[in-house]
Amino acid sequence: MLTDVVVVGGGPVGLTAAVLLARAGLDVAVVDRRAGPVTQSRATDLHSRTLEALAPSGLAGTLCSVGRTVDRVEMWSRGRWLGGFGTNRLRSPHPYILTVPQCAVEGVLTEEARKAGVRMHRSADVRALRETPGGVALTTDSSRELRARCAVAADGASSTLRALTGTPFRGTTYPGSWFLADLRVTEPSVDPGRVHMICDPRGLLVVLPMHLEGWVRVVMHRPGPALAGRGAPSAYARDEGGLAGVMAETSARGWTATVREIRWAGSFRIHRRLAGRTPCRRVLLVGDAAHLCSPIGGQGLNLGLRDAVTLAGTLPRALADGGTHQDLLDRWRRDRRADALGVLARTDAATRAWTLRTRAAGTVRDTALRHVLATRAGRHALAEAVAGRAVRTLA
Repeated sequence: MLTDVVVVGGGPVGLTAAVLLARAGLDVAVVDRRAGPVTQSRATDLHSRTLEALAPSGLAGTLCSVGRTVDRVEMWSRGRWLGGFGTNRLRSPHPYILTVPQCAVEGVLTEEARKAGVRMHRSADVRALRETPGGVALTTDSSRELRARCAVAADGASSTLRALTGTPFRGTTYPGSWFLADLRVTEPSVDPGRVHMICDPRGLLVVLPMHLEGWVRVVMHRPGPALAGRGAPSAYARDEGGLAGVMAETSARGWTATVREIRWAGSFRIHRRLAGRTPCRRVLLVGDAAHLCSPIGGQGLNLGLRDAVTLAGTLPRALADGGTHQDLLDRWRRDRRADALGVLARTDAATRAWTLRTRAAGTVRDTALRHVLATRAGRHALAEAVAGRAVRTLA
């Protein structure tokens, strides 16, 4: 049986592509190595530009119904408030950051995939890929072969499909490591309904509201190597001495709270990478399989979802008339690469600015930020950047 599209990867990006392609009339199958949707929060923030892209399909409205909106970002350095900006003046039907856990996003999209007739192949790992006269053939770890007119690689940063095609994935790994924890807190020292970016010589601390009242996400940058893994609180407790270690670090950087519960925690490295030209034109890379950026600003998932939405608007036309419209896919690749390059450049600049270690460099950064935040135009430019729009003055 020849399928129109096989999507490899059942995360938010892969499921979005599958749902929208199936709604457009294509026969779609998803292959995912996991047994089901994730149970952790993982990526949480959706921005205005992405919600606008999802709105015509109705997905934005559905996701908004299970998320929480945040419209204010505050910036601090060395214990002093630099200023803040709101997103509520954006010219958008979604002038906010929507915080919604990945487990909820995948739950919504899995149900939409079922309604759209997408065939799900869970607990299946792709092991081989070959081109055929009519497209591609994928072989899973159970020796099952899936034939399709094209394949979408949405299988993440360590993409099997990208590796099987021999597509280069060039870039760099940032120095230091990052720690993340989802915490239920009381008596926080700053408004828990806002995003707080707190810079300190020890490293950047970001505190973000989560979708449930009383829950926040803490993200910290620290020098030195990452600890092993990411996952359950017990794993972090073994490596760091548990909650006391978390709170000692956040308190030293200017944020205190009484922590009642820790749900998900871990340490990781961050990267800036971009896939090169794929030798197999019938394989299309989206999401983290195509690009990796710093988590500063929460742009990675948003960039991937825009990959999926734009692909769903292009691929059905490209496959029409026997698949003779490959020029449409070439244009899609160029457009997505341009969007990715812009996001990678902006997140790289922000990451380097927020992780400066010397006092002199930090003083220059803080002075510049105060000037930007003191003007309406500067605050609007920052809001546009967070929303995911290209802002030349900040690029």
